[in-house]
Amino acid sequence: MIVDGADTGLAKLPSMLEEIRQAPAIVAPSRFWEYFADLNLRQLSDEGFEEFKRTINRNYFQFQVGDPRTSQYRAVLRASLAHPRPAVLGARLAERLVFPGRIGRIIGNRTTALYIALLWEYVRRRDHRGVLEQLDEPLLGHPVYIDYRGRRVSEDLCNSVLELTAITEALGAGPPIRSVIELGAGYGRVAWAFLSALPNVRYFVVDIPPALAISERYLSTLFADRPIFGFRHFDTYSEVEQELASAQIVFLTPNQLDLLAPQHADLFVNISSLHEMRPEQIEHYFAAIDTHCSGYFYTKQWQRSVNEHDGLVVSHDDYPVRSSWQTVFDRPHPVQVEFFEALYRLGPASATGR
Repeated sequence: MIVDGADTGLAKLPSMLEEIRQAPAIVAPSRFWEYFADLNLRQLSDEGFEEFKRTINRNYFQFQVGDPRTSQYRAVLRASLAHPRPAVLGARLAERLVFPGRIGRIIGNRTTALYIALLWEYVRRRDHRGVLEQLDEPLLGHPVYIDYRGRRVSEDLCNSVLELTAITEALGAGPPIRSVIELGAGYGRVAWAFLSALPNVRYFVVDIPPALAISERYLSTLFADRPIFGFRHFDTYSEVEQELASAQIVFLTPNQLDLLAPQHADLFVNISSLHEMRPEQIEHYFAAIDTHCSGYFYTKQWQRSVNEHDGLVVSHDDYPVRSSWQTVFDRPHPVQVEFFEALYRLGPASATGR
């Protein structure tokens, strides 16, 4: 698909697409992401950046849970039984979603609003740092949200704080997280949560377009006061080493991460995208984790993912976790119950490693 940056509101998008076209095959998008990249580009062309939280975001990690029969809905309903909060029944979407037919309108509005409120209450009980009660979903991108307990609350906001909480509660009173590399950051929802909760953290966003273009515009707008290394082509690390060192937020394509010297990040994150890659790519990125991370690796993936585009099935035990990594936790996710989440300490082998 031919893309005009002006049509999408993303001026750097054409140069990012060219970067990936010229990149080594090991980081070229799988057939899965070729399909979704084309879909995302068409949605951006039709609706623009201003609507991305209602268009391409549904291809990332926003489920718009409106059916009480789904596993996520049942999970938060069960959790709420022990901690009833009648206020959730009054939750309403700030703007109605339009669905065809009467049933669609009910499922898409009242029950979606209730789900978001239940999820917020669940995350608040887990969030001992009190991060959730300090944050409002940014309006940039036209999110689906509720006004609840004095906050602007979205599904993305809740999931991001829940992921941040899983990591920080496991680390406890250990050294602070000073630097994060996230592979497959989508539009930057988790990066925004980290940068909001931990204002001094350095954050590397590594992704393919159009996600990289969206996240760069999104985070650069919301954190306009932070020093930023925006995407651009470079051939060697020495060309950008000094500028990278002074930046707090960095935007790279995957082939550019491979050009860098080891970054010794405290945390490496991948949420729901490793299963969308070919086996040799998964191995490549696990090697990158070993190269660039000196702390912890957090991953959240489907327990079993069927990738029809590439003819692949990827399950929990297929990931090439190193025997030297220590397992901090490896468990089914409490809300996205068809997912698992795991945190590994990169270091000497121990009895807890796999």
